[in-house]
Amino acid sequence: MPPLAVVCLLTFLHYVGAQMRGPVLPLYAAAHGASATGVGLIIAAHMMVAAVGSIPLGRASDVWGRRRLLLAGMAISAVTSLVLPLTERTVPLALVYGAAGLGVAAFTPSALSMVGDAAASGLAGRAFAWYTIAHYGAIGVGSFLGGVVSDAWGFPAAFVVSAILIALTFALGLTAIEPSRMQAPSAVASAPFADVRANLVVWAGWIVSACGLVTQAVVYTFFPLLANERGLSPAAIGFVFLVLGIANTAARIPAGWLVDRTKHPSVYAIGGVVIASIAVAVLPHAESRTAVLAIVAVFGAVSGTAGVAIGVALTHAAPPTVRGVVMGGYSMSLYLGLALGSLALGPVITRHGYVIGFSLGAAAGAVGAVIAAALWVRAQRLARRSRRGTT
Repeated sequence: MPPLAVVCLLTFLHYVGAQMRGPVLPLYAAAHGASATGVGLIIAAHMMVAAVGSIPLGRASDVWGRRRLLLAGMAISAVTSLVLPLTERTVPLALVYGAAGLGVAAFTPSALSMVGDAAASGLAGRAFAWYTIAHYGAIGVGSFLGGVVSDAWGFPAAFVVSAILIALTFALGLTAIEPSRMQAPSAVASAPFADVRANLVVWAGWIVSACGLVTQAVVYTFFPLLANERGLSPAAIGFVFLVLGIANTAARIPAGWLVDRTKHPSVYAIGGVVIASIAVAVLPHAESRTAVLAIVAVFGAVSGTAGVAIGVALTHAAPPTVRGVVMGGYSMSLYLGLALGSLALGPVITRHGYVIGFSLGAAAGAVGAVIAAALWVRAQRLARRSRRGTT
């Protein structure tokens, strides 16, 4: 099986299992007495560990190979899913779910790097489209499956099924990942981090990712609580996330084609984050289920477009010898944004309500888009000057 197909399949199965915990864990924690602040702490612990671990584990994938990190990430995810139903209080849940963040920190940078390694010249947009379809499609399917299982057999059952599915994916990975085809580039050990540190395009991608994910954290962490207050069941909440995931997935193939065709990933990245921010600000004002589904569909589609564009921009911005570091930073930005959004906005929502919390999350995405746009413009000007200087 081609390497791109392998990583997409493993990503889909792994994140279906991992995301089964997503909409269920806030409800599970709330059922055991956690406030919105406590729920935010639990989710933030997961995302913060994932963020902190992403760059060093991305670098490890450059040096030791992608395969080892992918398998280690799946193993950690399976074990922590099994431990979750054994804990009920806020702090133990935060510790266990925080440890689960180490699993995604090992898995995600390696998977992203493998996509960049496997992408043919001029087709990076389509390669990242397929990968992100697998990733975010899994988020929608996993969320829906977690809601259905918890509705039928209770919250702990969703965690157990999550562990079983991830363990089966780990077993598949042992045979499907060919070590000789999925190792890091041989010259990687001597690649200087300075190649990344001074790259404005890399920083633009990281910043817009982090700020955009603060916006997304509002939806993924606190929308289940808002919907539950308005009378939606866990299965109905899972269906909302399924619609979000389907819209996110459906947008990615045309987004990848457009990015490859136009060669301007920054336009789609900035535009997607700005429109997603507007959708999040409007979401708590939606009263009918039809309006909610329409808003999350728009949110999912533009978020998917931005995700493809950022992945392509980062792939083109750095050589393969530091791709693990760049994608580790990208992964760090994603999880750091989710962590900060969950941690900072939980107390805001507890004290001031959902409208204020969602609006502040939306503002973070808009600010990040403006900063990233300025960096991209600066990088383009420097590139033009450099070309003129060599002619």
